[in-house]
Amino acid sequence: MSPKTIEKLNYSQFVGFIKERNRPSGGIKTVHTVAVNAFVDSSKHMLEIGSNTGFTSVNMHLLTGCKVTGIDSNPPSVEESREYAARLGAQGVSFMAANALELPFEDETFDLLWSSNVTSFIDDKNKAIAEYLRVLKPGGTLVVVPIYYRTDPPTDVLRSVSDAVGVEIKVWDKQYWDDLFRSTAAAEGYSIEKFYESDYRYLDRKSALPSYVDLLLGKQHLKNLSKEQKQVVRERCEHFMSLFNDNLQYAGYSIMLYQKRTEEDETEFFLSEKV
Repeated sequence: MSPKTIEKLNYSQFVGFIKERNRPSGGIKTVHTVAVNAFVDSSKHMLEIGSNTGFTSVNMHLLTGCKVTGIDSNPPSVEESREYAARLGAQGVSFMAANALELPFEDETFDLLWSSNVTSFIDDKNKAIAEYLRVLKPGGTLVVVPIYYRTDPPTDVLRSVSDAVGVEIKVWDKQYWDDLFRSTAAAEGYSIEKFYESDYRYLDRKSALPSYVDLLLGKQHLKNLSKEQKQVVRERCEHFMSLFNDNLQYAGYSIMLYQKRTEEDETEFFLSEKV
């Protein structure tokens, strides 16, 4: 791949190229939290939307023994996911290139659907969510780990993040995501009930950025690049990591688990809080 081509890669394409093990917000702890609170075991079949380079799918299988299918729109990421699963002996995990707006699965196929933050990058969010719910079994769990803004970011940061991911990012807050999933479900004739939620904020990782970039560029397949290619990869990597770190200082994320119901119950009147 020429240096000029590398410079034009968006973030998703770049991650596939350098084979970064892209994790969900919260990393392995988020995978564990979902596994415990969604009661995932070896009898379950999970679909991950936007599986990227395979971290969530592979580690959910290794943790619980569940069968996992991961889909992503970027073929290099799909190939890297397959290699990652093979190296870790995750035989119950498969990956394929597919479009979230037209999932190639029958209705009510999966016990668990993990969408993480990928819905942010899809223009027609309502159609995507309708597809998520179509392939999820009644009683199944919809896992949503959205990134949202706790305070408004500067306009130039927001514009730069949108350019980096190739999709216009708006100042969505936490309530936006909950309302979006609930309203789409209702419009499609589904009922969903949130049964778990946990909120987080991001830490400033600027001081750790140089060492992390060095770690990524130390990958074996990148050592064969030319000096010019390596320099462009380093600059691109530093750009993305610095930009996203700046952006996340205004952001937070939540782990939200919804159950797909066969009918809607009335809302709960007597509320409580932990003391």
